[in-house]
Amino acid sequence: MAGLGGTFRRHRCGGEVTSAAPVKLMRVATVLSGVGILLATYLTWVHFNSGSLVCGLGDCHTVQASTYATIGPVPVAVLGLGMYAMVCVANLLALTQPARVIASSVAAFGLLLAGTLYAVYLTWLEVAMIRAICQWCVASALLSVVLLAVQSVIVWEVLLRPLPDADETSNAPLAS
Repeated sequence: MAGLGGTFRRHRCGGEVTSAAPVKLMRVATVLSGVGILLATYLTWVHFNSGSLVCGLGDCHTVQASTYATIGPVPVAVLGLGMYAMVCVANLLALTQPARVIASSVAAFGLLLAGTLYAVYLTWLEVAMIRAICQWCVASALLSVVLLAVQSVIVWEVLLRPLPDADETSNAPLAS
C-alpha cells in the first residue's frame, strides 16, 4: 500500500487486505472521528466554561450541570474525546501501516461498540433521569452510531469477507 491512497492485500493465512472498499471506509471513519473530536472538544470546553454553551434545542445547561455529566472529576465529554481520538488514530494507523490493519480495525470497532453503548445509556439518562436533552450530546450519540456502522463494515471487509486466491484474481479473464 502506498500512503493513504493504496490498497491492501490479504492472504488466507493472514497479512494485508485486498480491497479498495475498506480504504475508502477507513477514510470516512477518520473524517467522522475528526468531527467527533471537534464535538467532544467543544463539550469538554463548555463543561469548564458553561457560559459559552450554545443550545438551540433542548436544555443543554441542565444536562451539563447534572451529576451524570462527570465520572468523579472527569467530564464525560473527555471520555468521548478520548474515544474519537483513538478511533481516528486507529484508522490512520490502518491506512498507513497495512500490517496492522486487522488489529487497528478491530480495536476501533471495540472502542466504538463500548462508546456507542455508553452513549445509549447516557441518552437514556437524559430522558429518564435528568429529564432534559442536550442537542450536542444527542449529536455525539448519533455520530457514534454512524461510526460504529462504518467500522462494522470495515471489520467485515477486513476479517470476514471471503477473498479469492491471488492466482484467481491475477490471471482471471475479463467477463464478456
